[in-house]
Amino acid sequence: MAGEQDTQEVAAIKTQIESWLKTNNNTLKLDLTNNTLDFKKICDTLFTSDQATIRITLGFKDDNLTKNSSLDQFRSNFNFVALDRLPIPGLDGVPSQWNIYPQTPMSSFSEGVTLEHYDPNTQILQIHIQTNFFAIYGSVPQEHPMMDAAAPNGTYLQVRRDIKGDIKLNAKLNF
Repeated sequence: MAGEQDTQEVAAIKTQIESWLKTNNNTLKLDLTNNTLDFKKICDTLFTSDQATIRITLGFKDDNLTKNSSLDQFRSNFNFVALDRLPIPGLDGVPSQWNIYPQTPMSSFSEGVTLEHYDPNTQILQIHIQTNFFAIYGSVPQEHPMMDAAAPNGTYLQVRRDIKGDIKLNAKLNF
């Protein structure tokens, strides 16, 4: 992803990302509590919210958690979070065919995740995540990508930085 190989479009998007990072002091603050995110139970121990700009998975150790479990039970059985896709508010002007999102150093983690409150009546789990990202990544989805081949020039980018993440969300757990 060397600069000399960048297309004009990729170079312009990277410049926008670098400017956004500078403006925001290399910090991504996301308060997603205004809208509750629906998390579907995809197997005994995993809940996933999969939307256009958000894909988050919560993993638990115990498959016996229910909608009536206590906050302490959720805390003691929490295993990991995976932040696969997150919006970057204020990063405007990126062409719509591009998917741009921050990348964590590990695909899933538990450090820095606080389960703050759970209401069994609404099944909403309030979560606060403090983590680090190592890059902002972007790609243009390919209709028929070649297996084991590099993506075509001008269809991917990465801007590496140490980025602090501070994310708050309300997860509606659908059992």
